[in-house]
Amino acid sequence: MTTSGSRPLVIALLLLAGAAPAPSDDLASAAEVGRIIAGPDFELLGLDGRRHHLADARGSVLLVNFWATWCASCRSEIPELNRLYADLGGRGVRIIGISTDVEGAEKVVPYAEEIGIEYPVLLDPRGVSTEIFGGLEGYPMTFIFDREGLIYSSYLGAQVEETLREDLEYLLQAQPSAAAPLVVDKSAE
Repeated sequence: MTTSGSRPLVIALLLLAGAAPAPSDDLASAAEVGRIIAGPDFELLGLDGRRHHLADARGSVLLVNFWATWCASCRSEIPELNRLYADLGGRGVRIIGISTDVEGAEKVVPYAEEIGIEYPVLLDPRGVSTEIFGGLEGYPMTFIFDREGLIYSSYLGAQVEETLREDLEYLLQAQPSAAAPLVVDKSAE
């Protein structure tokens, strides 16, 4: 058992070991448990025909999922994201899918309709957003942002609903903080 006075030491040790502490009952700030960096902003065209800015989601907990129609793992993750969107969308969570297919809407629209993507999908056939994120390590790649627009976690590969839900639920309850971001990569968990 730790006291709140030893919490920074415990967090530092966990960070050095490559782990993030589990959310506690007292709901530490998002900065305490794993903010990485300020999230980038960019503008992309959505399947709805409108231009979307990532910064428009500030004030909400945001999940951004990069995917492509050729990616089998991406396809398997979409039902998980649909469930999260249905369950948490009314509670302050936004989910955005970003297709990186070079064929753009011509390829993505029929695919999204066929598999029933329920959350907003943006098109990035030229890789503008992936460059801003420093490139992707693979597909699918998911980033979760806190309400302040800071990256809280990132995941490489398809994730089960419970893994993503844990981060989203935590951030819905976390108190904002002006503390400096901590560097934590949760994709190795």
